[in-house]
Amino acid sequence: MKPALSIVFFTVSSGAGLGLLAWITLIDLFASEALSPQVQWRAATLGLVLLAAGLASSVLHLAKPQNAWRALSRFRTSWLSREAILATVLFPVAATYIVLTAARSGGAWRSFLAVATCLLAWAVLFATAMIYASLKPIRQWRTPWTPANYLLLGHWSGALLLATIVVAYDAAPRMLLALALLVGVAALAAKLTYWASIGEKAAGARTAPTLERAIGVPAGVHGPGPMTVAQARLLDAGHSHGTFLTNEFGFELARQHARFLRGAALALGFGVPLAWLLLGAPYWQVGLGAAACGIIGLLAERWLFFAEARHTVRLYHGDRRT
Repeated sequence: MKPALSIVFFTVSSGAGLGLLAWITLIDLFASEALSPQVQWRAATLGLVLLAAGLASSVLHLAKPQNAWRALSRFRTSWLSREAILATVLFPVAATYIVLTAARSGGAWRSFLAVATCLLAWAVLFATAMIYASLKPIRQWRTPWTPANYLLLGHWSGALLLATIVVAYDAAPRMLLALALLVGVAALAAKLTYWASIGEKAAGARTAPTLERAIGVPAGVHGPGPMTVAQARLLDAGHSHGTFLTNEFGFELARQHARFLRGAALALGFGVPLAWLLLGAPYWQVGLGAAACGIIGLLAERWLFFAEARHTVRLYHGDRRT
Protein backbone atom coordinates (compact mmCIF):
# COMPACT_ATOMS: atom_id res chain seq x y z
CA MET A 1 0.00 0.00 0.00
CA LYS A 2 1.12 3.56 -0.64
CA PRO A 3 1.67 5.22 2.77
CA ALA A 4 -0.18 8.51 3.17
CA LEU A 5 1.80 10.78 5.49
CA SER A 6 -1.39 12.39 6.83
CA ILE A 7 -2.73 8.98 7.92
CA VAL A 8 0.64 7.96 9.37
CA PHE A 9 0.70 11.14 11.47
CA PHE A 10 -2.97 10.73 12.38
CA THR A 11 -2.62 7.21 13.76
CA VAL A 12 0.53 8.02 15.76
CA SER A 13 -0.64 11.40 17.08
CA SER A 14 -4.15 10.30 17.98
CA GLY A 15 -2.81 7.06 19.45
CA ALA A 16 -0.45 8.97 21.75
CA GLY A 17 -3.22 11.38 22.74
CA LEU A 18 -5.71 8.61 23.48
CA GLY A 19 -3.11 6.64 25.40
CA LEU A 20 -2.24 9.71 27.46
CA LEU A 21 -5.92 10.35 28.26
CA ALA A 22 -6.35 6.73 29.33
CA TRP A 23 -3.29 6.91 31.60
CA ILE A 24 -4.43 10.12 33.29
CA THR A 25 -7.95 8.90 33.98
CA LEU A 26 -6.78 5.52 35.28
CA ILE A 27 -4.30 7.17 37.65
CA ASP A 28 -6.98 9.61 38.79
CA LEU A 29 -9.36 6.73 39.52
CA PHE A 30 -6.97 4.31 41.26
CA ALA A 31 -4.02 6.40 42.49
CA SER A 32 -5.19 9.98 42.63
CA GLU A 33 -2.42 11.00 45.06
CA ALA A 34 0.31 9.90 42.65
CA LEU A 35 -0.02 12.99 40.46
CA SER A 36 -0.83 16.59 41.29
CA PRO A 37 -3.98 18.13 39.78
CA GLN A 38 -1.76 20.51 37.81
CA VAL A 39 0.06 17.62 36.12
CA GLN A 40 -3.20 15.77 35.51
CA TRP A 41 -5.03 18.54 33.69
CA ARG A 42 -1.98 19.63 31.71
CA ALA A 43 -1.26 16.09 30.54
CA ALA A 44 -4.93 15.46 29.72
CA THR A 45 -5.04 18.70 27.72
CA LEU A 46 -1.98 17.60 25.75
CA GLY A 47 -3.69 14.29 25.04
CA LEU A 48 -6.78 16.07 23.69
CA VAL A 49 -4.63 18.38 21.54
CA LEU A 50 -2.75 15.42 20.05
CA LEU A 51 -6.04 13.71 19.25
CA ALA A 52 -7.41 16.85 17.60
CA ALA A 53 -4.21 17.30 15.57
CA GLY A 54 -4.37 13.71 14.39
CA LEU A 55 -8.01 13.89 13.39
CA ALA A 56 -7.43 17.18 11.56
CA SER A 57 -4.53 15.68 9.60
CA SER A 58 -6.61 12.66 8.58
CA VAL A 59 -8.94 14.96 6.65
CA LEU A 60 -6.03 15.92 4.37
CA HIS A 61 -6.08 12.40 2.91
CA LEU A 62 -9.57 12.90 1.50
CA ALA A 63 -10.07 13.92 -2.12
CA LYS A 64 -12.85 16.26 -0.95
CA PRO A 65 -12.23 17.25 2.69
CA GLN A 66 -15.54 19.11 2.78
CA ASN A 67 -17.27 15.73 2.67
CA ALA A 68 -15.60 14.49 5.86
CA TRP A 69 -18.91 14.78 7.71
CA ARG A 70 -20.16 11.77 5.74
CA ALA A 71 -17.96 9.59 7.94
CA LEU A 72 -20.62 10.01 10.63
CA SER A 73 -23.38 8.36 8.59
CA ARG A 74 -22.53 4.64 8.71
CA PHE A 75 -22.11 3.73 12.38
CA ARG A 76 -23.74 0.29 12.03
CA THR A 77 -21.47 -0.97 9.24
CA SER A 78 -18.27 1.11 9.15
CA TRP A 79 -15.41 1.14 11.64
CA LEU A 80 -14.37 4.51 10.21
CA SER A 81 -17.80 5.90 11.07
CA ARG A 82 -17.65 4.41 14.56
CA GLU A 83 -14.25 5.97 15.11
CA ALA A 84 -15.47 9.41 13.99
CA ILE A 85 -18.61 9.30 16.15
CA LEU A 86 -16.80 8.00 19.24
CA ALA A 87 -14.11 10.68 18.85
CA THR A 88 -16.81 13.35 18.51
CA VAL A 89 -18.40 12.17 21.76
CA LEU A 90 -15.03 11.97 23.49
CA PHE A 91 -14.13 15.63 23.02
CA PRO A 92 -16.85 17.25 25.20
CA VAL A 93 -16.57 14.48 27.81
CA ALA A 94 -12.78 14.82 28.09
CA ALA A 95 -12.93 18.62 28.01
CA THR A 96 -15.42 18.68 30.92
CA TYR A 97 -13.25 16.25 32.85
CA ILE A 98 -10.18 18.47 32.30
CA VAL A 99 -12.05 21.57 33.53
CA LEU A 100 -13.17 19.79 36.71
CA THR A 101 -9.66 18.45 37.29
CA ALA A 102 -8.11 21.89 36.88
CA ALA A 103 -10.68 23.35 39.29
CA ARG A 104 -10.04 20.50 41.76
CA SER A 105 -13.76 19.86 42.04
CA GLY A 106 -16.42 17.49 40.79
CA GLY A 107 -16.23 14.60 43.24
CA ALA A 108 -18.27 11.63 42.04
CA TRP A 109 -19.18 13.47 38.83
CA ARG A 110 -15.51 13.84 37.95
CA SER A 111 -14.95 10.14 38.61
CA PHE A 112 -17.82 9.30 36.26
CA LEU A 113 -16.29 11.51 33.57
CA ALA A 114 -12.90 9.88 34.14
CA VAL A 115 -14.41 6.43 33.54
CA ALA A 116 -16.27 7.68 30.45
CA THR A 117 -13.14 9.36 29.05
CA CYS A 118 -11.04 6.22 29.54
CA LEU A 119 -13.61 3.91 27.95
CA LEU A 120 -14.13 6.26 25.00
CA ALA A 121 -10.36 6.59 24.49
CA TRP A 122 -10.04 2.81 24.36
CA ALA A 123 -13.02 2.55 22.02
CA VAL A 124 -11.58 5.12 19.59
CA LEU A 125 -8.20 3.36 19.59
CA PHE A 126 -9.85 0.01 18.92
CA ALA A 127 -12.08 1.43 16.18
CA THR A 128 -9.07 3.00 14.46
CA ALA A 129 -7.27 -0.35 14.47
CA MET A 130 -10.33 -2.19 13.19
CA ILE A 131 -10.54 0.08 10.15
CA TYR A 132 -7.52 -1.87 8.91
CA ALA A 133 -7.95 -5.21 10.68
CA SER A 134 -11.41 -5.66 9.13
CA LEU A 135 -10.10 -5.53 5.54
CA LYS A 136 -10.07 -9.09 4.18
CA PRO A 137 -8.11 -8.31 0.96
CA ILE A 138 -4.99 -7.30 2.95
CA ARG A 139 -3.43 -10.28 4.73
CA GLN A 140 -0.92 -8.18 6.68
CA TRP A 141 -3.73 -6.22 8.37
CA ARG A 142 -6.30 -8.99 8.79
CA THR A 143 -4.82 -10.25 12.07
CA PRO A 144 -5.60 -9.86 15.81
CA TRP A 145 -2.13 -8.35 16.20
CA THR A 146 -3.28 -5.18 14.44
CA PRO A 147 -5.65 -3.98 17.22
CA ALA A 148 -3.26 -5.33 19.85
CA ASN A 149 -0.43 -3.21 18.43
CA TYR A 150 -2.55 -0.09 18.10
CA LEU A 151 -3.71 -0.33 21.72
CA LEU A 152 -0.28 -1.11 23.16
CA LEU A 153 1.63 1.44 21.07
CA GLY A 154 -0.90 4.15 21.92
CA HIS A 155 -0.46 3.48 25.63
CA TRP A 156 3.33 3.22 25.22
CA SER A 157 3.66 6.64 23.56
CA GLY A 158 1.17 8.11 26.04
CA ALA A 159 3.19 6.71 28.96
CA LEU A 160 6.39 8.28 27.58
CA LEU A 161 4.75 11.70 27.33
CA LEU A 162 3.24 11.40 30.80
CA ALA A 163 6.57 10.35 32.35
CA THR A 164 8.27 13.36 30.75
CA ILE A 165 5.61 15.75 32.05
CA VAL A 166 5.77 14.29 35.56
CA VAL A 167 9.57 14.51 35.69
CA ALA A 168 9.38 18.14 34.52
CA TYR A 169 7.22 19.06 37.52
CA ASP A 170 8.37 16.57 40.13
CA ALA A 171 10.04 13.21 40.59
CA ALA A 172 8.09 10.51 38.79
CA PRO A 173 6.60 7.81 41.07
CA ARG A 174 8.37 4.47 40.80
CA MET A 175 5.07 2.76 40.09
CA LEU A 176 4.50 4.98 37.04
CA LEU A 177 7.96 4.21 35.66
CA ALA A 178 7.46 0.49 36.28
CA LEU A 179 4.10 0.51 34.47
CA ALA A 180 5.56 2.47 31.57
CA LEU A 181 8.40 -0.05 31.30
CA LEU A 182 5.94 -2.94 31.39
CA VAL A 183 3.79 -1.44 28.64
CA GLY A 184 6.87 -0.64 26.56
CA VAL A 185 8.15 -4.23 26.76
CA ALA A 186 4.67 -5.57 25.94
CA ALA A 187 4.38 -3.21 22.95
CA LEU A 188 7.82 -4.27 21.71
CA ALA A 189 6.91 -7.97 22.03
CA ALA A 190 3.62 -7.41 20.18
CA LYS A 191 5.37 -5.54 17.37
CA LEU A 192 7.99 -8.25 16.92
CA THR A 193 5.28 -10.91 16.94
CA TYR A 194 3.30 -8.98 14.33
CA TRP A 195 6.33 -8.73 12.04
CA ALA A 196 6.96 -12.46 12.46
CA SER A 197 3.31 -13.24 11.65
CA ILE A 198 3.45 -11.42 8.29
CA GLY A 199 6.90 -12.70 7.29
CA GLU A 200 7.57 -14.96 4.32
CA LYS A 201 8.05 -18.00 6.57
CA ALA A 202 4.91 -17.45 8.64
CA ALA A 203 1.92 -19.76 8.41
CA GLY A 204 -0.17 -16.94 6.97
CA ALA A 205 2.29 -16.47 4.12
CA ARG A 206 2.02 -20.13 3.12
CA THR A 207 -1.74 -19.78 2.75
CA ALA A 208 -1.63 -16.29 1.26
CA PRO A 209 -3.67 -15.51 -1.86
CA THR A 210 -1.91 -16.53 -5.07
CA LEU A 211 -2.78 -16.12 -8.73
CA GLU A 212 -3.87 -19.78 -8.83
CA ARG A 213 -6.20 -19.32 -5.87
CA ALA A 214 -7.54 -16.10 -7.37
CA ILE A 215 -8.72 -17.87 -10.53
CA GLY A 216 -10.02 -20.96 -8.74
CA VAL A 217 -7.23 -23.50 -9.30
CA PRO A 218 -5.29 -23.37 -6.02
CA ALA A 219 -3.18 -26.46 -6.86
CA GLY A 220 -2.48 -25.41 -10.43
CA VAL A 221 -3.70 -27.23 -13.55
CA HIS A 222 -2.89 -30.94 -13.94
CA GLY A 223 -2.50 -32.24 -17.49
CA PRO A 224 -3.10 -35.80 -18.65
CA GLY A 225 -0.69 -38.53 -17.61
CA PRO A 226 2.51 -37.75 -15.68
CA MET A 227 2.63 -34.12 -16.82
CA THR A 228 3.84 -31.52 -14.38
CA VAL A 229 1.46 -29.05 -12.85
CA ALA A 230 0.99 -25.91 -14.93
CA GLN A 231 1.13 -22.68 -12.93
CA ALA A 232 -0.96 -19.67 -13.82
CA ARG A 233 0.75 -16.59 -15.20
CA LEU A 234 -0.41 -13.14 -16.16
CA LEU A 235 -0.48 -12.52 -19.93
CA ASP A 236 -1.71 -8.93 -19.91
CA ALA A 237 -2.25 -6.44 -17.11
CA GLY A 238 -5.02 -4.78 -19.11
CA HIS A 239 -3.50 -1.30 -19.19
CA SER A 240 -0.46 0.47 -20.58
CA HIS A 241 -0.13 3.25 -17.99
CA GLY A 242 -0.42 3.59 -14.26
CA THR A 243 -3.90 3.60 -12.75
CA PHE A 244 -5.39 4.37 -9.35
CA LEU A 245 -4.97 0.70 -8.40
CA THR A 246 -1.31 0.55 -9.36
CA ASN A 247 -0.58 3.92 -7.73
CA GLU A 248 -2.29 3.10 -4.41
CA PHE A 249 -1.84 -0.67 -4.15
CA GLY A 250 1.29 -1.26 -6.24
CA PHE A 251 3.74 0.44 -3.86
CA GLU A 252 7.02 -1.48 -3.69
CA LEU A 253 9.31 -1.36 -0.67
CA ALA A 254 12.86 -2.64 -1.14
CA ARG A 255 13.82 -5.32 1.39
CA GLN A 256 16.93 -3.45 2.52
CA HIS A 257 14.85 -0.33 3.16
CA ALA A 258 12.37 -2.36 5.20
CA ARG A 259 15.20 -3.76 7.34
CA PHE A 260 16.65 -0.29 7.91
CA LEU A 261 13.28 1.19 8.87
CA ARG A 262 12.52 -1.69 11.20
CA GLY A 263 15.86 -1.15 12.89
CA ALA A 264 15.15 2.58 13.22
CA ALA A 265 11.69 1.87 14.62
CA LEU A 266 13.12 -0.51 17.21
CA ALA A 267 16.05 1.71 18.21
CA LEU A 268 14.15 5.00 18.38
CA GLY A 269 10.66 3.77 19.21
CA PHE A 270 11.72 1.41 21.98
CA GLY A 271 15.48 1.32 22.64
CA VAL A 272 16.09 4.95 23.60
CA PRO A 273 12.89 5.46 25.65
CA LEU A 274 13.30 2.15 27.51
CA ALA A 275 16.90 3.03 28.35
CA TRP A 276 15.76 6.37 29.79
CA LEU A 277 13.12 4.67 31.94
CA LEU A 278 15.55 1.98 33.10
CA LEU A 279 17.95 4.71 34.28
CA GLY A 280 15.18 6.09 36.51
CA ALA A 281 13.96 8.81 34.12
CA PRO A 282 16.57 11.46 35.03
CA TYR A 283 16.10 15.05 33.85
CA TRP A 284 13.01 16.09 31.94
CA GLN A 285 15.17 17.43 29.09
CA VAL A 286 16.50 13.92 28.48
CA GLY A 287 12.96 12.60 28.80
CA LEU A 288 11.76 15.06 26.19
CA GLY A 289 14.42 13.79 23.81
CA ALA A 290 13.51 10.17 24.60
CA ALA A 291 9.82 10.89 23.99
CA ALA A 292 10.66 12.62 20.70
CA CYS A 293 12.74 9.60 19.64
CA GLY A 294 9.85 7.36 20.60
CA ILE A 295 7.38 9.30 18.45
CA ILE A 296 9.80 9.35 15.49
CA GLY A 297 10.32 5.61 15.85
CA LEU A 298 6.57 5.01 15.93
CA LEU A 299 6.15 7.14 12.81
CA ALA A 300 8.63 4.83 11.06
CA GLU A 301 6.78 1.79 12.44
CA ARG A 302 3.44 3.09 11.21
CA TRP A 303 4.84 4.00 7.79
CA LEU A 304 6.03 0.40 7.51
CA PHE A 305 2.61 -0.85 8.58
CA PHE A 306 1.15 0.69 5.43
CA ALA A 307 4.12 0.14 3.10
CA GLU A 308 4.39 -3.60 3.80
CA ALA A 309 0.68 -4.25 3.23
CA ARG A 310 -0.10 -6.01 -0.06
CA HIS A 311 -3.64 -5.85 -1.46
CA THR A 312 -5.05 -8.90 -3.26
CA VAL A 313 -5.64 -6.81 -6.38
CA ARG A 314 -1.87 -6.93 -6.98
CA LEU A 315 -2.32 -10.49 -8.21
CA TYR A 316 -3.92 -9.08 -11.36
CA HIS A 317 -1.00 -6.73 -11.95
CA GLY A 318 1.88 -9.19 -11.94
CA ASP A 319 2.44 -10.34 -8.34
CA ARG A 320 2.63 -14.09 -7.69
CA ARG A 321 1.29 -13.84 -4.14
CA THR A 322 0.34 -11.26 -1.53
